Amino acid sequence: MSIIKLTPETHLSARRKNIFAVLAIIILVLSVYSNTFNASWHFDDDQNILESGSMHLNKLSWPEIKKTFFNEQDAISRPVVRVTLALNYYFGKTNVFGYHIVNISIHIVAAIFLFLLIFNTLNLPLLKDKYGTDAYLIAFLATVFWAINPVQTQAVTYIVQRMASMAGMFYIMSMYFYLKGRTSPKTRLKVAHFILCLICALCAFGSKENTAMLPFSIFLFDLLLIQGIKKKYIKKNVWIFLALILIPLALALILRGPSFFDPQELLSGYKLRPFTLIQRLLTEPRIILFYITLLLYPMPTRLSISHDIAISQNLFDPPMTIIAISLIIIVLFVTIIKCKKWPFICYCILFFFLNHLIEGSVFPLELIFEHRNYIPSMLLFVPIAILLSRGIRHFSSKKTMKLIIISFVVLLLIGIGNSTFLRNFVWKTEGTLWADAVEKSPELIRPHLNLGNFYSSVNMAENAIAEYKTAILKKSSVNKTDKYLNYYNIGLEYQHMVNYDKALRYYQVAENNYPSHADTYNNKAIILVKQGLLKDAERAFRLAIKYDVNSIIAQRNFALLLLKDNRIDEAIEHLERAYIISPDDAQTLAGLGYAYRAIGSNGRAFFLFDKSLHLKNYDPKVFLYLAEIYYRSGRDAQAEKSIQEFVGHAKASDLNKYIKGFSPEQEKRQDIHVYKKMVLNRLYEIYCQKAAVFNEMLVELKEGMEEGKTEDGKRKTEGRGYKGIRTGNEDR
Repeated sequence: MSIIKLTPETHLSARRKNIFAVLAIIILVLSVYSNTFNASWHFDDDQNILESGSMHLNKLSWPEIKKTFFNEQDAISRPVVRVTLALNYYFGKTNVFGYHIVNISIHIVAAIFLFLLIFNTLNLPLLKDKYGTDAYLIAFLATVFWAINPVQTQAVTYIVQRMASMAGMFYIMSMYFYLKGRTSPKTRLKVAHFILCLICALCAFGSKENTAMLPFSIFLFDLLLIQGIKKKYIKKNVWIFLALILIPLALALILRGPSFFDPQELLSGYKLRPFTLIQRLLTEPRIILFYITLLLYPMPTRLSISHDIAISQNLFDPPMTIIAISLIIIVLFVTIIKCKKWPFICYCILFFFLNHLIEGSVFPLELIFEHRNYIPSMLLFVPIAILLSRGIRHFSSKKTMKLIIISFVVLLLIGIGNSTFLRNFVWKTEGTLWADAVEKSPELIRPHLNLGNFYSSVNMAENAIAEYKTAILKKSSVNKTDKYLNYYNIGLEYQHMVNYDKALRYYQVAENNYPSHADTYNNKAIILVKQGLLKDAERAFRLAIKYDVNSIIAQRNFALLLLKDNRIDEAIEHLERAYIISPDDAQTLAGLGYAYRAIGSNGRAFFLFDKSLHLKNYDPKVFLYLAEIYYRSGRDAQAEKSIQEFVGHAKASDLNKYIKGFSPEQEKRQDIHVYKKMVLNRLYEIYCQKAAVFNEMLVELKEGMEEGKTEDGKRKTEGRGYKGIRTGNEDR
């Protein structure tokens, strides 16, 4: 009778313990990340989310969702993560709160499955006798050490690095479901778990490419921890190992094409890097050791978005190069020969190095980022947890020592959690992030450059220029062109300050040293337009488009210049290109609508104007163009409504631009001008009634109506300039 009662009680006890572990993980993670829900956008967030038209999901339909799979180069890129970011945009637009909720939830799920994987692994037949008694404590400690480690903030708090955390979540889920499938007694459960394993593996690879190491991780897991290190098992698995090598290569061939295997294609990625392939291979072992020290001693003072790592010139320069390489070789050698004696500890060590292989080898990525540790570090704390649990058990009969060890563990967890909480304050704004980086890596270009970008964004031009000038004197760890982008940024600041002579001088330096930077030509052309040098401006716009045919800003600005010159067909050609690149850009839609209006294609113009008004950052004067079209078709009520919408949203500058238009030749056409005059008359009546509030607009209207025609005004054609480094990190 007592035996019958014991089984359900034991099962209930295990379930309660697991529920406690899950709740504890959730509470601990939420506690250390509680100050991040309003942390701002950072760094690559701009180009990957805020400025990426394909990520701006406006309705839940398959064509809209499908477009999120593709990056700006029209290639499929990490579609799983991109869909989730697009859904965040659909429900919350640019409010960061929802993005952080999802990021932290992903981290919590990853931690829960990590706990389950470690716990179930320690209860495998090969390990149960050695670790089964302490499996729960080991799994819990190892998971918590990983989950609240400050190094993970770059993968969790940094919104776009959902790519790293989501890849890690699916990676560890895939391994867990493989373990369950491998150990399930029933065929149906085996099949179900293996299917889930495959789905999670595909989702992991669809989140980030470095998860290509997952098959090898599973292979070693099975060989070391399920089958065991025996000669017959090693021989049996040789063919599986060879197949695992071919599978990632086949995937690379399918997704990247034959160019992936072209050595010249690989080497071409190093052309702009301040290091060679050999230098990268020599430097990475030092970085791997640095990662280990960061994970084991994760003080906020040691963490940064931008680390200053000296490039290894040869095996002995710096001397730490040969030491790091030798140390890693020794560790791997000892690990391999001890696999039979300490299979799980050895597997955890191999797992760390294996999952650094892609980002720490031949590919021309930037040298160092903390988020690259998210997957490799998942099992790194298991040996430490084993050591601590053994200490607690060893001193179980000595209450004082046991209490000391438990107190040490608790204080250690509090200290690590507090470090994470403090580190997250640095992620609050771009200013705090890059000021921190400047303090820790003062000799690098990037921190000064991006701090300058922050100052520029808050209209502190002098501070921005000072940081850019400082950056010019520093060294690059990213691209050889970093220094010259600072000249561009200084030119842009002077352009905003309407100091065109200085702006052009700095643009010229940028152009001389970095002749393929499209935005330099675009902004230079804008100044030339303002100075009336239209032919020179046209040449500059053509160079901007030559070096970046996908720049909607350059295409649109050039089209506006062509409209001024009454070259409407050419303008439409460039606006249509911009429209194809980004069909949801409100400014492009408005410009294209104006061009079609100018040639009398009112139906097409109406469609484009109407579509632009449903998008963010629409142009209020579009309401007036719609009113013209309504008047033309005799729909006076709709025209009145559009005019009232304009009055409710517009500023004096919007009215001024509408009055002046683009080209006197276009505005002299009676089929346009008569309806425009009807709009102006109605506006004049409205502003007369509200003269006390709209005095400035009334003056603009009166001057425009007295002239009886529109002038060849100067329309501001500048788009937002390319500000500082957009890293284009291949490992985002």
